[in-house]
Amino acid sequence: MTDFIRLKAKYPDLILTTMTFQCGAGWELVLDQYFSEVVRALPADTRLRVYQKYGSLRIDATAAGTVTPEIRLALDRAEILANSRSYRFCEACGKPGSLRDKQWLYVGCEDHADGAAALPPDEGGIRQDGVAYEYDEDADDLVVVQEEREGG
Repeated sequence: MTDFIRLKAKYPDLILTTMTFQCGAGWELVLDQYFSEVVRALPADTRLRVYQKYGSLRIDATAAGTVTPEIRLALDRAEILANSRSYRFCEACGKPGSLRDKQWLYVGCEDHADGAAALPPDEGGIRQDGVAYEYDEDADDLVVVQEEREGG
């Protein structure tokens, strides 16, 4: 785990100096991209929790007050993108990586695989506001797979 000094210096209004990150240094670029996407939308009183779970990066952004649906949607979207991106980079060093299982799930490059075979990303259906998405790695974006129809 690391304290991401560069990110704290770059985003002092978002990241408290006392904040801890429960993930490896290899995801610094993924986190930097997340913070650059939410810097204007994230309310100042937001509590952030950044951690690894089931091999991928998780970010919980909890605002103390009420946020507009548009801001909530932007924050959720940025969290989903960060989660999807984290499946592609080694948590230890940031090189291209894959999900691996060696008694626990983690994302590792060949150097940090420790003999574990690569698995497909476990992104399970990404759903938000009645729309199903997939992460498009080439576009580095979420693409619509299916939209729920009104009334049915």
